[in-house]
Parts: sequence; C-alpha cells; structure tokens
Amino acid sequence: MTARRSTPLLLCLFPLLVAGSVRAQTARGQADLLAEFQQGLAEFDEAQSAQAREPERARGLFRSAAQRFASLVGAGIVNGRLEYNLANCYLQSGDVGRAILHYRRAERLIPRDPLLRANLSVAHSRCLTSIAPSRGSEFLRSLFFWHYQTSLTGRKKAALLFYVAVWLLLIARNFFRRRAVAVGAIACAIVAAAAAGSVATQRWTDRNAPTGVVTDIDVVVYKGPGTGYQRQFEQPLQPGVEFTRREQTRAGWWRIELADGKSGWIEAPQAELVPTNGA
Repeated sequence: MTARRSTPLLLCLFPLLVAGSVRAQTARGQADLLAEFQQGLAEFDEAQSAQAREPERARGLFRSAAQRFASLVGAGIVNGRLEYNLANCYLQSGDVGRAILHYRRAERLIPRDPLLRANLSVAHSRCLTSIAPSRGSEFLRSLFFWHYQTSLTGRKKAALLFYVAVWLLLIARNFFRRRAVAVGAIACAIVAAAAAGSVATQRWTDRNAPTGVVTDIDVVVYKGPGTGYQRQFEQPLQPGVEFTRREQTRAGWWRIELADGKSGWIEAPQAELVPTNGA
C-alpha cells in the first residue's frame, strides 16, 4: 500500500493560510511561499510517476519535496493537510520516523481524516521496532475516545459554545420555569466542563509529558542520562518508535516511556516531539 496525499483543499486555502501567518509574512513573501508549495507538489507528482521505473530518483524527489514542505512549516504555517503531505513525502522517501512524526502532528489538526489513519498504519507497519501498548493505555484511549479523536481547536470551540449555552439557558429559566430548561443547562455545563478539562489536560501533557517519535537509526536506550550507564534494552530503537517524555536534563538527555510502560534515557537529538507551538 502506498501513501496517498490530499492537496486540492490545501492548494485552494494556501493564500489564506499564508495571510493568516504573521511569522510567514515577515519571513518571506506570499508569492515565494506559494511558489515553494507548488514546486513541492510538482516534485511529489514527478516522484510518483518515476517510482516504478527510477526508484532512486523518485526517493530523491520525495526528499526534495519534503524539504520544501518543511520550509513552509518552518515559516509558521500551521495546517493539518500540509503536515499530512509532508509525512507522505517522508514515508515515500523511506524516512519512517519523520513520517510518523508528521502524521501525528497532522492528526492533532485533522484527527478524523481516514486517509491519514490509513497512511499512519502503513508507516507503523514499516517500523522495525514493534512495541505493543499496555492494556491501561488502550483502555484510556477507548474510554476518552472523544479526547483523542477531536482537535484541540474543536474542543476549545465546544467548551466556549456550551459555556455560552449554559448562561443563555439560565437566563431563559427566569422567563420559562420549565424543568427541561434546567436540565438543558446542566447538560451543557457538563459538556463545557468536559471539553475545557480536555483542553487543559492536553496543554498540561504537551508541557510536562509530551509525546515524541524516534527519528534516528539504532538509538541506544540507557539506564541513566549518559553513555557511561548500562544499556536498558539489548536492542536499540529504530525510527518510528513513539514514546512519552518523562524527564529531561540540561545536558540534552530525555527519559522516555514506551507504549508498554518500559522506560530509559536517550539523547535528545535522536528524536523529536509531536507537540508544536501551533498544534
């Protein structure tokens, strides 16, 4: 199965995305950004056409397209489709670690996109280190599915909308003394509190226990923050392994916790975090 991209919508919205990014405006002109984006799409299409006949050339074109899309992200453009296309380029070029990283970033912005889920599954199947999640983490994801399957922006809007609805219903109750109005106010208050709590939880985890992805090859996990410690695992981690960062040191070491609950220390440059300032 090959990765699929979804570009028409992003292409139509691109001028608005650039206009909405103050950082992008001050760093480069809109015309330059649009030209970079279109060149990236052209290279991606050319790479797909050459994939069967010239695989090495195709991989080079995918890497070039990835660099162009990455420059747009670096210019301050925050968009799930852009992250998704960037992930597709990395996946097709063979960089599984960065593909999963950017699929995860896209997932935070467009969490219910079926193509994204399918391509993320393909990327996971190509990861050479397989770690099964613990039952506890799977249970939490099932119980709070709405937290994981909706975007942060969507939950913010829901919290505000239902908060306003609570007050409107309370005002209405002064004129209509009906039980349904009071019940509606209580229901809206519960939804508003749940959405606000979800937003606060994500903000806290992004700051204190962010998720991340291994991007380097043969990453050794140590029992302490330094190469002088013993290895935690016999086999090194390969690109694409996901984790939660539990601690960090000023010397550039992270204590990571894997999906199965096991933990250890790696050097920070060997991985990247999923949360960004814009997502």
